[in-house]
Amino acid sequence: MNVGLQKTSLVNYPRRLAAAVFLPGCNLRCPYCYNAELVCASVLHGPVIRASAGGNNDYVPVEAVFEHIEKRKSVLQGLVISGGEALLSPVVPELIVRAKKAGLAVKLDTNGLLPDALQALLGDRELCPDMVALDIKTNPSRYGELLAARQDGSPADGLYAETALKKTLKLLQTPEASAHSVEIEYRTVFVPPLVQAADIQAIADLLQPGAHWFFAPFLPGQCLNPAWNKIRPYTMEEMKQLIQLAQTKIPHSTLR
Repeated sequence: MNVGLQKTSLVNYPRRLAAAVFLPGCNLRCPYCYNAELVCASVLHGPVIRASAGGNNDYVPVEAVFEHIEKRKSVLQGLVISGGEALLSPVVPELIVRAKKAGLAVKLDTNGLLPDALQALLGDRELCPDMVALDIKTNPSRYGELLAARQDGSPADGLYAETALKKTLKLLQTPEASAHSVEIEYRTVFVPPLVQAADIQAIADLLQPGAHWFFAPFLPGQCLNPAWNKIRPYTMEEMKQLIQLAQTKIPHSTLR
């Protein structure tokens, strides 16, 4: 399996120097996604083309990630496991074990649509991540807009996605998640068609008041659906208004 590897990062894991691995495959087809190579790749075989970004990002065999962890364990402080959707991949448990044996903290990025897989990790002391970052794309009732059409060409049914996301949100707010002192953050990208005032309110209703909710601006240019590259991003003032709305229920809401 080929995976994306960022050998060193100061931004993917808060307060830690980390490596980041990006696993192929995803159960969503967000039209604004900029990781098309990973999203559309095979979970078992991964992407077959090299990363186009500069720096130290590349697509490598997963064994190269294990080697990098061992080689750089005296320098690194953490490993970020991301995607695509990381929980689709069978290599996640081994990545966690290898990182923890090397003394690294583990951060898991997920879209929340595989709650049973997440619960299995949280319930296992050896596999429990130190941090979970949940991407909340929009109001859960709108997740049907983010799913690929069925094989017969009919629209996808978003009910299962909505149910799965809400199950994950409940899971992250139960004693099971706090038993191992898992740090949790929520993230939402300000994509104008998907994240409006009503969507902010719907998401806020599902979070605890003390939750840490981070927002990021929408950056068109490499969208999975090229038509979305023409969408005008929110202005800074518009984003501030949405953040203020979020803060009425979730005080720890901010632009990152």
